[in-house]
Amino acid sequence: LPDHGAMSVQMVINDITERSRERLELERSRRGFRQLSASLVQAREDERRGIARELHDELGQWLTALKMELSSLLPAVPAAGAQARVQAMIGMVDETVRSVRRIATDLRPLMLDELGLSAAIEALARESERRLDLHIQLRLDPSTPPLKQDAAIAVYRMIQEALTNVARHAQASEVGIEFRLVGKEVVLTVHDNGVGFSERSMFRDGSHGLMGIRERAYMFGGQLEIGAAQRAGGCVTVRLPLGRVASGNGTRRRRDAS
Repeated sequence: LPDHGAMSVQMVINDITERSRERLELERSRRGFRQLSASLVQAREDERRGIARELHDELGQWLTALKMELSSLLPAVPAAGAQARVQAMIGMVDETVRSVRRIATDLRPLMLDELGLSAAIEALARESERRLDLHIQLRLDPSTPPLKQDAAIAVYRMIQEALTNVARHAQASEVGIEFRLVGKEVVLTVHDNGVGFSERSMFRDGSHGLMGIRERAYMFGGQLEIGAAQRAGGCVTVRLPLGRVASGNGTRRRRDAS
């Protein structure tokens, strides 16, 4: 610093030990909460899978047996009015079976375990079209390798949450779902032609859907991007590193192919 023809040097020394300690403690706490969140998500998925299996297998079997018993009573019922009541009860059993299957699928899509992620996404899209009155266009990249079981259910839940957000807030009539391989990432994109939203939407009271998507992405070292779609409406993009989500067989097949 100039000082009447002479030069002087001023030094300011700040002790940042406490600040660094607080930053490290905050980061450690954040990692702990993320690990706790991941374990809770996994425990909830395991519980859902068990309940869905019991609903689908045990309760479904009992309802089927009840329908067969009611059907066997029809020839033994002479009165037309009584036969009509038995037919009505059979119809009620059929409706209950459909409800049980829907509830079991909402709890845990058994198709995901049996036929894979693509088939489960297609079934979810068709059911959401019917239930939410939306036109859904799918683009599923066949070159995307199979995902680990926990990663596959996470992607499925992200799509579920995104479609629920569209139905509740977007005022949209069309939705596009894309799942593709881009370099060393698998990328999920859900966009709509609705009113759109901003990144601040994630922090509104009661807006847990987007936060849930973000936390599921963080579980696998991924990231969530939200913003406007190319034409209009909102767009949710999730990027997941291939090495963290691909099953061992899928990664090996991809290397062999390359």
